This record gives sequence, structure tokens and C-alpha cells, in this order.
Amino acid sequence: MKHVSIFLPRDTDFYRGLLAQMRRGFEAAGVRTSGALKLLDADAMRDWCATHRPDAVFEMNRPRRDAQFVPRDVAHICWVVDLGGRTLSHFEGSEITYLFSDAWPEHYPHAGFHRWFGPGACDVDYAFTEHRGEVDASFVGHVPNPWSEAELARDLTGVGACTFGELVPAVEHILREHRDGMHSTEYFMNMVERECVRRCGHGLVLDEVLQYDLTCRVIRHVNRTELTDAALDAGVGLALFGTVNWSHWPRYAPHYRGWLATPAALRRAYATSRMNLHEGTGIHFRQMDAMSTGGLIMFRETANDAAFGGIAQVFTPNVHYVPFTLETLGERMGELLADPDRAQAMRIAAAEAIRERHTWRHRALEIIADLATI
Repeated sequence: MKHVSIFLPRDTDFYRGLLAQMRRGFEAAGVRTSGALKLLDADAMRDWCATHRPDAVFEMNRPRRDAQFVPRDVAHICWVVDLGGRTLSHFEGSEITYLFSDAWPEHYPHAGFHRWFGPGACDVDYAFTEHRGEVDASFVGHVPNPWSEAELARDLTGVGACTFGELVPAVEHILREHRDGMHSTEYFMNMVERECVRRCGHGLVLDEVLQYDLTCRVIRHVNRTELTDAALDAGVGLALFGTVNWSHWPRYAPHYRGWLATPAALRRAYATSRMNLHEGTGIHFRQMDAMSTGGLIMFRETANDAAFGGIAQVFTPNVHYVPFTLETLGERMGELLADPDRAQAMRIAAAEAIRERHTWRHRALEIIADLATI
């Protein structure tokens, strides 16, 4: 592969930084790049390929089945990072399908080349930074707004038998009780469907917004409020960074520190936090970037941690990061606050591991090798 065109879904602060970092990694691996912060329509994609003549098109969250206009002599690579309310079965047809979640490869239903593929880190944007420790812990990420009365009143059945608000507590209970076994959207939605039928005798009738709210938004509600509540209950100083939605939750608003628009702002936040919290939904961009800067990662344990692509398979627990449960979070945080030398040793070890194996140049080399096999 001599030239790859990279297309990320839209023009945001996050994708703008990511595109530059990915291109930097490919070019360090000897591959020319082009790209855009949008997914092109048929005419624009044909013109792009005729003009730039890439050997491969790399698109986030769009499989070839939705982009059949990409010329057949151009390899199509789909990186499934966000299902967006769809099921895994939707993502078919690409020469390579990369799956972001460590729980997805086992349940991917199609033939063809596919595997887990995690993010890299950019050692330019996220260079190792001297730690200053101005706040005990931070969480960087989006939280959805609390449900509005109108959202809770929506009908889920088409016949007025069950509202969203009536079912949400049961959905949250399913997520908490079956967290380690929630391996696919289909599995989860089958459980929600059965619960709806049990309650009212009718199945789900969902539009795209309701589908997204059940498969994405309610999951983020549970994961991120559980983690934030556990940290606040532990009594440590906590800084929350991300969208303004944090300020719409009364308990979290006093801890909200704003939006971090650039890699430089993120790097400063990681450097000023003694610990950086992660809710344990798999290896993530922010976790890799924090480790690259020398940020200490606290990672909530899951059953998939030791599976291929799981954090304990990629990094070493208590050497590169600190695993915890909600019940042990306060204890683990207290141990690290009391032992700054141990914390510093882990920061250094994590940053070294990123430099050795997990930059975007390393990820580019993996993609080149995968293309060679097909």
C-alpha cells in the first residue's frame, strides 16, 4: 500500500485531531495519505478516487455495503467504532472490517477478514508530560443529558402499552446485572424485548431515535453515572471534562471543568490529574492518549479484559494501569494517593509501552500487514 485515503464521520474537535494523528502515523510508516472529515457520497467518492488514486479507503463506521461506489480495485477498510443503533450484522462487504470493542469479534456474523483493532496514540500530540497533580482524579468524556419528561413519555409499543420511562428502570437493571455478558446489541435488545412483553404483553416498535436511546444513550447513562458516583462517594477531588451536559446533572455540575478542544488541552488535563478514570468498556482513544502523556489510568474491570484486545491482554495490570471494581475504587485510589512513587513508576511504564508498541505508526504497520494477507 502506497496511498490510503482516510474518512472520519464529521468535522469535530475530536475527529480533526484524530485525522491528523492517523495521517502522521501512516506517513511515518512510509504511506502517503489523504482524507476528509466527512463520508463522501457516490459522485464525490468516485471523483476523489480518480483524483487521488488511493490503494485503500479507510472509513470509520461505514461498511462497503453502504459505499458500493468505492471502486472495486480500491480496498475498502471499515473501522466499526460506534454501532450508532445498528447491529454488527450491518457491517459487511469491506475487504477488512476492524472492530473497536473487544467483545465484538466473537459475535461478528460475516465471513471475510475481521478482527479487533484498537486505537493508537500520537507521541507528538501526546508527548510525555511532567506530572503536576493538581486534582486527585479526572474523567474525560461525554455524558448524555438526563431524560426529559417528553422523552420519558414516549410510547415504545405503537399501541400505548408501555412508555420509555416505564421501561428504563428495567433496562438499567438488565445492564447492571448482565454487564459482563452483554456481548452484542442483538443479545441486549432481545432481553429488553422480552422485558417489554412481560410487562405489557406487547413488543417494541422503535424509530431510529428510540433505538439509539436504548442501545447507546441509556448504556452511557449507566456506565458513566455509576463510575462518577463511585468516585464522588470515595470523597476524592474529581474534575469532569467533556460536553456541557455534565452541568445539567445536579450532583456532577460542581465538578465540571469544561470542554477540552485540542490535544494540548487534553494533555494538560492528564498532566494535572493524579489519576484518570475509565469506565471499563474496552480500550479507548482517551485512555491511550492519557497513557502516552504519562497519565495514570484507573480502569474498571470487565470479563473481557484478558480476551484478545482486552486491556489486560494488551497491557499489564498494576504495571501499566490500575484495575478496580466499583466496590474497590475508593481503596485503590487511596493507595495510589498515599504512594506517589508507585504511581509515578506506573506512569513511566505506561508511556514507554505506548512508545514501544502502540503509536499510530504501529497501527499503520498492522493495517499494511493485514492488507498484504488479503
